[in-house]
Amino acid sequence: MSLWMQLRKLFNLEVDNAKMLLTEKLTVLVARITVCAVTFVVGTCTLIFASMGVADILLENLPARWTYLIVAGFYALLMVLLLVFRRRVFVNPVARFMSRVILDPPVSSSSMQYHRDTTNTVVTSESDETK
Repeated sequence: MSLWMQLRKLFNLEVDNAKMLLTEKLTVLVARITVCAVTFVVGTCTLIFASMGVADILLENLPARWTYLIVAGFYALLMVLLLVFRRRVFVNPVARFMSRVILDPPVSSSSMQYHRDTTNTVVTSESDETK
């Protein structure tokens, strides 16, 4: 009976640990999404006002048609550059972020050996110092 209770307690602890990990990872993910959404909205407003300012400056020397075509051409060029470099600009950073949030960092064999050595040498280092 005691073994069954211990297994049940272990299972409950594992479920609680999974809930805590899920909560932590979702918190990081939702926080990042919120920051990106706010940055997108503020950045869009900034781009609109900056575009109007550049158009007003260009209107002093050029006809209105050419001014708006220059501003539109700048955004078309920016869109083409983002499409060309989409993997480097969008895909890779998102993949790195998601892998950091969801996956645990890999443990290399050298760090495992170091961890084993440190746990074993803590007791022996005291005896080495006394010699």
